[in-house]
This record gives sequence, structure tokens and C-alpha cells, in this order.
Amino acid sequence: MSQSPNFSDQGGPFAASRRPTSLAGLKVLVAEDQEMVRDLITILLMREKAVVTAVNDGAAALRALDTQVFDVVLMDMNMPVMSGFEATRRIRHSGLATADVPILALTANVQKAEIAQCQRAGMDGHIAKPFTSDVLVSAIANAVAGR
Repeated sequence: MSQSPNFSDQGGPFAASRRPTSLAGLKVLVAEDQEMVRDLITILLMREKAVVTAVNDGAAALRALDTQVFDVVLMDMNMPVMSGFEATRRIRHSGLATADVPILALTANVQKAEIAQCQRAGMDGHIAKPFTSDVLVSAIANAVAGR
């Protein structure tokens, strides 16, 4: 399987040559079970003036997408209740108007097999933990560009 340009076998999400000026007004859904990571992402994105909704599992992400429209979803892979893999598959096959929302994997596992699993589930990119603010912002900006 060839890799999409958004995935990297090095675990990096996107080629980020320059940092976008802002994510102002962008609606971001963060699905992450670790409270500290969820809070960090929320703070980083709010500094960029994004509108953030944070949930702690894949089932909660599905419920949020059922009631709100988001520009991008950041999806942890290993969560209780429902994994990011399963949540992404369900989003992609939901028939919802937002079924084509860009979904970026959040994971510390950067092995080729897991990255390939993210692609098969329907994710559009991969952000390796730990990440910098610049990587996070650039990955989101690139994911929503052209949508």
C-alpha cells in the first residue's frame, strides 16, 4: 500500500515548512482519553483561536459529530469504550454530512503497521506524540486546506 502524502513512516504528520498564522474560528474535535494531553491540546488550539470540543473516548466523539459540525477531528488511537480506529471507521460509514471530516490520528506508536492501520480506518494523517505546537498547528492547517 502506498502512503498518502499526509502519512510518514518517520511518525511525523506533515511536511511543515512554515507555520500558519492562525486557526481562528476553526472547529476542532479532540478525542483523547488522557486528561493532561487533552488539556494541553485544548490550550494550544485555543491560543490559535480555534473553537475546541474535547471528549475522552471514541463513542463520545461519535455523539459530538452527530450533533455538531467540525472542521477537523484529532483522534487518539487507544481509548476506553471505543478506540480511535473503530470511531473513525464508524464516522466514515455513518452517512452523516460530516462523514468526510478530516481525521488526524494522535498516537505515540509510530510503527509502520499502526500508521497503515490508521490509513485503513480512514484517517487523513498522523500526529506523533509527543508533538510541538508548530507540528500540531501545521498538521491541522494542512488537513483542512482545500476542503
